[in-house]
Amino acid sequence: MTRHTGRAETALSIAAMGALAASLSACTTGHRTAPPQPAATATTRATAPSSSTPPPPNGPALRALLPTNTDLAPGITVSGVYDTGTAWTARTDLPAPSLPSADCAAAPAIDADALTSDYRAAYASEQLNNTGNTLGLLAAATNPGDAARQLTEVHAFATRCKSFTAPDPATPLGGSIALGTLRALGDQAIRIHVTATGPNPANNTHIEVILVRVGDTIAAVADTDPDRNQAAALSAATFLTTRLTRQPH
Repeated sequence: MTRHTGRAETALSIAAMGALAASLSACTTGHRTAPPQPAATATTRATAPSSSTPPPPNGPALRALLPTNTDLAPGITVSGVYDTGTAWTARTDLPAPSLPSADCAAAPAIDADALTSDYRAAYASEQLNNTGNTLGLLAAATNPGDAARQLTEVHAFATRCKSFTAPDPATPLGGSIALGTLRALGDQAIRIHVTATGPNPANNTHIEVILVRVGDTIAAVADTDPDRNQAAALSAATFLTTRLTRQPH
């Protein structure tokens, strides 16, 4: 399911950043995931927006929206930073969407990358780490109308895979997806919580992903240990939404 395809204000919302720092700092255990590795992208070409329309944000512009180490409280660090550069993928160059046909057994492996990959034309991503707890942050830009299509896909996947069975080397995991909406964020926001449990607690999986649409951009945050610290993902999503909202559209 994974496919890797002016300047933001540097002054942070004190309330949003404070909440993000506090929520991350409150969690001392969790799962650390490997930094995202870029894979081959679809054929890209530069766009030629009209003079009356601001150009869509490319990889570096989206990367400027993500928090840096200087924005965060001591002990919280940034790693795995990546952006797609100045290339822009036109809609006609995007591969066929993969999420509509994805096996529900893939639910325990979903993340911010997997749930934004079908329609993004440019993106940037990073991880926030604090004593073992990791949040995956991603800001994506799409061709007109595609951000809404992406969230429709995610909603349909979560509904279709409300319950699932995931293969496990020893014993299959039973699982479920809880789907909710966040009306106070952006133009559209959804929150999904994946739970996969089995007889061996060490193999259990808990994932929370929040996706917020602001026009044709998406802020996505994934937390691989939400049961320990559910506030962290929401704080990060609020922070990213604030920065996306300040961009020209």
